[in-house]
Amino acid sequence: MSVQREPAIRRPAHPAADLPERPRVVKDPTPAAVDQQPTQLPTESTIRPVADVPVTSVVSPAPEAASPVEKLSEQHNVRLRPSTKARLTRGVDKLRYETGDRSITISSVTDAALIEYLTKNGC
Repeated sequence: MSVQREPAIRRPAHPAADLPERPRVVKDPTPAAVDQQPTQLPTESTIRPVADVPVTSVVSPAPEAASPVEKLSEQHNVRLRPSTKARLTRGVDKLRYETGDRSITISSVTDAALIEYLTKNGC
């Protein structure tokens, strides 16, 4: 007399097991697919204007540091508080989002801040 039971410990299903099958790719274009127009990009009249958000500018480094030959290549072991590092990361993300400038990085902001501090203190 054996009873069919489910195992007490089972392996979980793979996360992709529940995904639907991919649509099949048709290699020969059918007349219906050729007659379709390509998707239209939105026109200026359909794009909503972005609200005027004040954009904070990044302080440009001193002229001697702004030469195209000099790059941010040296690494310095610097200890930062976790809260300062988090603020720096959020600030860089905010600047990159608001200005659209993808060249803003933690190192570029740190470099600009160090140059500003040294210039301010006459070093």
